[in-house]
Amino acid sequence: MPILALLLGLAVMAGEVVRRGDSVLQQPRALDDLVAGAVLVLTGLLGRRLRASWHAAGWALFTGVMLATFGLNLDAWLAAADKPRAELYVPVLAALVLTGAAATIWWARRR
Repeated sequence: MPILALLLGLAVMAGEVVRRGDSVLQQPRALDDLVAGAVLVLTGLLGRRLRASWHAAGWALFTGVMLATFGLNLDAWLAAADKPRAELYVPVLAALVLTGAAATIWWARRR
C-alpha cells in the first residue's frame, strides 16, 4: 500500500503539472491535487513509521479531492458544457475515487 500511495501521489502531481504547465503554483485550482498528491507521497515514503490512521487520513483526503473533481467533470460532461476532455476525465476520476475509498477502508481497518 505505501508503494501504491507513492506512485499514485506522484502520478497525480505530475498530471497536474503537465496539465497546467509552469503556472501550476499560480493557479489555486491546482493546489488541491498537488496537496493530495504530496500527502500520498509522504505517506508512501514514511510507510510503516506512520500509524494506520495517518494513512487512512491521507487516502481520505485524496478521495475527497478526486470526488470533488469527479463531480465537476461529470456535471460538465452531462450538461454538454464547454469543458475539454470531460468525457475522458470522468472514468479516470471514478477509478481514482474507488481506489482511494478502498485504500481508506483498508487502512481504517488496520490497527
